[in-house]
Amino acid sequence: MPRRLCLPALLLSLILGGCAPPGGVRELTFRAGPAGGEVSAARLLTDQVVPADRLLSVTQALDRAPEGSLILVCGRRWRAASPWGVCPHVSRKVAPGLLTEAPGLFAGGLLNGGPQTVPQTRLASRDVVIVLDVGVRPEAMPALRAAVTRLGGLAYRVGGGDDPDPRDGLDCSTYQNALQRAAGLPNAIPKHGAWDLYLPQDALTVPGVRVLWVGVRNRG
Repeated sequence: MPRRLCLPALLLSLILGGCAPPGGVRELTFRAGPAGGEVSAARLLTDQVVPADRLLSVTQALDRAPEGSLILVCGRRWRAASPWGVCPHVSRKVAPGLLTEAPGLFAGGLLNGGPQTVPQTRLASRDVVIVLDVGVRPEAMPALRAAVTRLGGLAYRVGGGDDPDPRDGLDCSTYQNALQRAAGLPNAIPKHGAWDLYLPQDALTVPGVRVLWVGVRNRG
């Protein structure tokens, strides 16, 4: 969060462990469409139609996520207690059964919300996960994993990590952007001009991003 924003807003963001303001969509009720088609990433949250062969349970989607893929973490509906929007968090698959993320100051354990590697079961109880191909290929994974090691232990800071060397701290989006750059790619999450922050669900608006799987809790 920009340093000029008011202290109450900053404290609220830290307490709730989120990292993005509202995105406009208030409820997710994904339904299956004809199998075999592609998904328009930019329209996914508004249309909420997913080819039947890409609509899975949360566990199945996490299992099928390829290494290097980005994972948007969403609620079933927008809640006033979580004002960042319906998809307030982002994670990344780095190895079978493992994710890396910066979950938030208290969400990752007391004063331990910065970059960390966690079992993918951490997201098993979430309402919705959206697996995105953001261009990371197998040959780039060693560089990406090296960045995971290098950035591990940094502080969690909303809006941190704009600089190439993010020693002042990172939030969930800027951490994934740092890993993206380590893989030799541009940011996976653009800065939202109105909020001057990197909002996780804006990853869906980046040209070339592909929706691989949508996982919904209690499906299947």
